[in-house]
Amino acid sequence: MQTANQLLARRRQLLSQIEDLDQIRRGSITEQFVDAVLKDGTKVRRGPYTLYTFKNNDGRTVSRRLTDPAQIAHYRSQIEAFRQFQQCTAELLTLGETLSDQALEDPEAQKKTPKSKPPSRTKSKP
Repeated sequence: MQTANQLLARRRQLLSQIEDLDQIRRGSITEQFVDAVLKDGTKVRRGPYTLYTFKNNDGRTVSRRLTDPAQIAHYRSQIEAFRQFQQCTAELLTLGETLSDQALEDPEAQKKTPKSKPPSRTKSKP
């Protein structure tokens, strides 16, 4: 079991990694092939066409064809940065839960309040 200091140090590392991620993009890059039929009836496969696919705010899938090789490389690096972001946040969640569990188990971390005496229910004599 890792100590709280080790977990906090790892948390700082993860937050630093997230801070260093500049451009991130959801989605994926795939190659699309299109089957076509020529005038003489023969079938041909055209492609590959590079396709960037993502879900918009409505939850609908949106696809865009990318043609410029530099743009394709840029999109790939942005998508990879988003995957790193997801890994870091998943690990941060796990670390936070572990730190929370340790705080509950540690008697020093729990709040200690002195027990006060309940007010007396008897009337005082004059």
